[in-house]
Amino acid sequence: MDIPRQQLLKRWESLQDGTGLVRSAKLARLLSASGFLLVLLVTCAVAYRLSPIFVAAASAVTGWVIAERNALQLRVSQWPIFSEYIDWDRVRRDSRSRRPDG
Repeated sequence: MDIPRQQLLKRWESLQDGTGLVRSAKLARLLSASGFLLVLLVTCAVAYRLSPIFVAAASAVTGWVIAERNALQLRVSQWPIFSEYIDWDRVRRDSRSRRPDG
């Protein structure tokens, strides 16, 4: 089995047993805190009239962090529905197989 497929199946298994969801929730909290701190940084940079290039770069990073957090939260919230459609027996069987992809 090819490596990307093997990694995806392992990721699904970790989400199913709960360890992946715990890591995702921790990462979402970390991204939320980072986004808040970045918003404060941008606000201070604007208030103190720092370089527009710095403000633009910090704003872009802030937007990216917030978008990643939102996407992660959406995927976590959709996981219970998505997981109902997965053939878990096949996932477990295929994730443990070492056969070449044919």
